[in-house]
Amino acid sequence: MKYSTIVIDDSSIQRLATSVLVKNHPNLHFVGSYESPYKGIKTIYDQKVDIVFLDVLMENVDAFELLDNIEINSAIVLNSTWENFAERAFDYGINDFLMKPMPKRRFDKAIDKIIKQIEQKKVKQIKVFPFSELLSNFDLN
Repeated sequence: MKYSTIVIDDSSIQRLATSVLVKNHPNLHFVGSYESPYKGIKTIYDQKVDIVFLDVLMENVDAFELLDNIEINSAIVLNSTWENFAERAFDYGINDFLMKPMPKRRFDKAIDKIIKQIEQKKVKQIKVFPFSELLSNFDLN
């Protein structure tokens, strides 16, 4: 299975570099790259993207402001040239944080980890309750 992936970064050089890594990974399907985080977010919702590479500092908005204001159900890899954002990124519950420029080995390691996380969520059993047990949870009096 290939996992749909987008890149959101205001740096054209970094967008290109990350896009090449995504395109060359055998388990990823490259959907697109976006300078504008707003166009990228529209794609996330329209195409139900699995993985998002998101730059921390972009013109007019940063990744944390976006994450404070929207819900993204995709795996998120934040990336930055500044490592001091890593701790804050993990406080937000992101899946991984990569430093720019991204070494291929570290990129591959992050993707392997994220794919395992996605697959574990997909095979997770949903607990089913009999109707009478569901009713017992409500006070009907």
